[in-house]
Amino acid sequence: MKTLPDGSDVLVQSSEAERQKDTNSGLKPRILSALVMTPVAIAAVWFGAPYFDILLFVFSAGMMWEWARMCIPNHYIGVSIVSGVAIGVAILMQVTGQGELMFMPVAIGVIIAMARGGKNWLLAGFGVLYISLAGLSAIWLRHQEPNGLLTIMWLFFLVWATDTGGYTFGRLIGGPKLAPRYSPNKTWAGLLGGMVCAGIVGGVVTYHSTDAINWVIVVLSMVLAVVAQIGDLGESALKRYAKVKDSSHLIPGHGGLLDRADGMLSVFPVAFAIIYFAGLSLR
Repeated sequence: MKTLPDGSDVLVQSSEAERQKDTNSGLKPRILSALVMTPVAIAAVWFGAPYFDILLFVFSAGMMWEWARMCIPNHYIGVSIVSGVAIGVAILMQVTGQGELMFMPVAIGVIIAMARGGKNWLLAGFGVLYISLAGLSAIWLRHQEPNGLLTIMWLFFLVWATDTGGYTFGRLIGGPKLAPRYSPNKTWAGLLGGMVCAGIVGGVVTYHSTDAINWVIVVLSMVLAVVAQIGDLGESALKRYAKVKDSSHLIPGHGGLLDRADGMLSVFPVAFAIIYFAGLSLR
């Protein structure tokens, strides 16, 4: 209720009501986007090459475009084209058995991004390298037989569980903020909740594949939940630096590709390093 200068009272909508209205108006495109994207992503993951490779290329090129747009707005078109071509060539080299050469085009993309990055040269080059490593790691993990499909599904569900658990526990428990400077809604309770949910995913996956819970995988899943949160916070910090709410509006109701894949960008390279160098297996 608000009193006007003439003494009459009028009912005005609260800021909370306005926020709820905005949420409701964005719910329909969010649901429609999920209904379109989810089956496509699951099908690509399930059938593997070449569908998964193509999906990774499209996502990687799109994320490089978003990253360049935030870091170097005056030169993002040229840099995103070069970096998109670079990751495409690198993926092609990887899947055709020329993996020892795949970092050459990535290095060229990084150098060009840094050359055009101005004061953000380091951030621009890092984005090309970071996204490339994540994409190439994901493809390597999916191509490993006989555990490629199981490994990728484990990582996808792990990140989703981390996000869901973090949101749910954070809302229910609240408490001290995790990193209020970069993401004011995240809490320590949410982080612990995400770790618990990720650990449950690790236990379910190993029990499904071996009829026994592998506690090493459970603990690793919880560690990777922390890695996913670091990736999420890093992308939030980048958006805050660029003074944008979303990385783009490519996905109606969801924001950009980076907004959807921030946790996976950090998880895939770490999971690759552990599996490749430590010989870890889910079976």
